[in-house]
Amino acid sequence: MRTPRINILYALLPLAFGLACGGSSQPPAPPGSSGAFGIVTVNGKQKMYLPVSTLNPAGHGVVAVVDVGLKGNGVAGAPALMADIDLGSADIATTTGGDAKIVIAASTQNKKIWFIDPTSDTLIGSTQLDATAGRSSFSGGGGYVTGIAVDSANRRAILSVWNGFALVDLNSKTITQTILAAPSENFGFDGTRELIIAPFYDCPRNSGLPNPPPCDTYLAGDGTRISEGLNIIDLKDGTVYTYLNAAAADPHAPVGEEPDSAAADPVAGIAVIPSEGNGNQNVIDLTKANFNKANKTVTAPQTLVQNSSFTGVAIDSSQHLGFWEAEFSSRVGLMSVTDARDSKGTFLPAQMPSAPGASGWSNIGDPHGIAVSTGIADGHPVGFLVNAGFRWIARIDLSVMATLPHAQSTMTSAELAPAVTFLDGRTKP
Repeated sequence: MRTPRINILYALLPLAFGLACGGSSQPPAPPGSSGAFGIVTVNGKQKMYLPVSTLNPAGHGVVAVVDVGLKGNGVAGAPALMADIDLGSADIATTTGGDAKIVIAASTQNKKIWFIDPTSDTLIGSTQLDATAGRSSFSGGGGYVTGIAVDSANRRAILSVWNGFALVDLNSKTITQTILAAPSENFGFDGTRELIIAPFYDCPRNSGLPNPPPCDTYLAGDGTRISEGLNIIDLKDGTVYTYLNAAAADPHAPVGEEPDSAAADPVAGIAVIPSEGNGNQNVIDLTKANFNKANKTVTAPQTLVQNSSFTGVAIDSSQHLGFWEAEFSSRVGLMSVTDARDSKGTFLPAQMPSAPGASGWSNIGDPHGIAVSTGIADGHPVGFLVNAGFRWIARIDLSVMATLPHAQSTMTSAELAPAVTFLDGRTKP
């Protein structure tokens, strides 16, 4: 049976939202994505930990703490910098992740790993990758650490590295294990099932040092190597399962060419993997996954969302909303991932308005500067983007975006503007 496909019907997204208030006692949904920047709610503040690419006057790298929960002033912009955290050396961070107890920062450019207390916003420790650590290499980037996910329930962080995934004990602040696997440019994490969703391509580029990734061990049904694929790693025992899809257009690329990133909805049990080469979204139903431990393979129902060439994705698991961005572009998209799994629904593309004082908006590249959370003020699902200049953060109210009227198949920047709040991450109020 061929993989079902969805033709995108560029129309108003038909979604119903049951929104909880900002002070709801409901527990937060478990983590699902490994965006470039951690968003943490602590002491009544919702904060983004934004790595800064320039050094401070002391010649040190910094991580900016940005108040992404403030009311703001729509597209007119508002200052939102709370503090700069000095990292203690000239090494800079490029990615962060965290929860209300700890924030962890790392870099594509160096081997350092930093630990931050989100209550006091102070540096509380650091460590580094092993001396033999290499740098991953992809078509659009790579480096020492390309993404972070925090597994709060097990007090560990997951770092994507050149030869797989390094696990960091957040209590001892040490690396306790590296799971050898093909490296991921951007990965997803299902915190409920304890699964790493790890797309890969260009694996043979990442070799030449001790303990290289096992690139030649991922095989299709005919016994030949999968060159561009997906691993699903079970953290309960560290088993790496290779995803097989005999119905794919090319079984040696079961989630398409150049699978660039991944996100998971741990509540609905859905994983989304964009294919940069084919311009499709692969929507996989993890609730029906069949894991074969003897062969270290996994199969699961898959749906394609076609003609949606967006490479970065994050999922709001409270309302099951997928939020997409196209790197180095002003394009964003929105769709219900449960509708996508069920081969129905519509994909809503849109153009971002210009940031204040700029001629346009440009999403950053790798690691993708995209995240989702629940708005602290009203409980709405919100998406976050970071502009290529690493100054402006865009907060998009996804419930508003879903219901805005628009005349064309793609929502214009003016039509999207009522859902957007720009926050200045380099200026204090």
